[in-house]
Amino acid sequence: MTLTYTLLIIAALIIIAALAYYAWHLTTKVKKLHQAQKEEQAQAELQLRNRQLELLQDIRFIARAVLAEQCEITEGVLRIQYLMSALDPDAWQLDELATLRQHHEATAGMPILDAYKALPKKEQFRLDRERWTLEERHKPAVQRELQWLVSYRFPGVTLLQ
Repeated sequence: MTLTYTLLIIAALIIIAALAYYAWHLTTKVKKLHQAQKEEQAQAELQLRNRQLELLQDIRFIARAVLAEQCEITEGVLRIQYLMSALDPDAWQLDELATLRQHHEATAGMPILDAYKALPKKEQFRLDRERWTLEERHKPAVQRELQWLVSYRFPGVTLLQ
């Protein structure tokens, strides 16, 4: 009987050792996976933060270009709205940007590029006149709002902070 008990004890110790090694192996594997996930998450956050910073710089660049009259108001407003919808869509709804939104709504449906070129000259002129009238009417308020936008910190965009 002692030989049987001894063999059973040895077999049990071998099984326990094998299970312990397997548990250690799995624990190591899980730790490596967690580390890889943390690194991937950090990389993704860095890429997102860089994208957000790029969008913010582009918004400010266009706002400054419109303020310096290097870019037409309508083009600037359309571009800024597009960039803000990618960065922080809620910021576009702020009361401080009411005139920009109003100008965007009035001009967003106007044809551009090839669609504009395909129009008869008379229709192009009518659209240009309508756009120029809107730009002239909105210019003081748009300039105020763009000046505000240049210094706006976008608190809703957490990775920028």
